[in-house]
Amino acid sequence: MTHHFPLVAQIAIGSLVGLAAGALHFATLRCNVRLLITGTPARAIGLQLLRLAGVAVLFGALAKLGAWPLLCGAAGLLLARGFILRRVQVTP
Repeated sequence: MTHHFPLVAQIAIGSLVGLAAGALHFATLRCNVRLLITGTPARAIGLQLLRLAGVAVLFGALAKLGAWPLLCGAAGLLLARGFILRRVQVTP
């Protein structure tokens, strides 16, 4: 069931949720790599599953709001990815 919010609100909600989810998802990637390097693969796998599940849940919620929030959420996630990669100076 989709909810009927004004288009501007749908775009804003999707973009903000996508940016926040992307920032958290890609910022915790460094922690995940450190766990793998230090020899704690069980914790690294657990964190990876939490990261992926969190993004999946948020995008599931955005999908219930409609296509625009979902698309803008995906765009926000990719935008956050670019910001994080630039911050750590890694080229994609």
